Amino acid sequence: MPECTFHRGVETSVRCVECERPICPRDFVPTPVGYKCPDCARPLPSARRVVKARQLALAALAAVGVGAVGGLLIMMLAYGSWLLSIALGLLTGEAARRASGGHRQGAVVAVAAAGAAIGIALSGAGLLSALIGAAAAATSVSSGRW
Repeated sequence: MPECTFHRGVETSVRCVECERPICPRDFVPTPVGYKCPDCARPLPSARRVVKARQLALAALAAVGVGAVGGLLIMMLAYGSWLLSIALGLLTGEAARRASGGHRQGAVVAVAAAGAAIGIALSGAGLLSALIGAAAAATSVSSGRW
């Protein structure tokens, strides 16, 4: 009888369904397809974990575009600028997230926050409004609510 790959001296008849290594009951991980060894049972990194350069560039274009247009609207209205800053931040964050293909990683959060802050700063609404808009954009991207 073969010995466990991870515990020498422990005999087992169970094998990993992927790599076929012998594994004892202390090591096997039950999965829908059968028992796997700890190495094969590790979750694979998601393909959506890494933001590609093209996706980040699209997110930046969307964030700056929405931020600039929203900043112009805030400048024309000049009414309730901090409320408009929140709305613009949420819209900028959503635009950046969608343009990046749905990513919620830190790079997209930073791009969205910068786009909202740039647009609001260009409107002349002030530093506080820009920070509020950047925080709203970051929250919009990172929250899974939408």
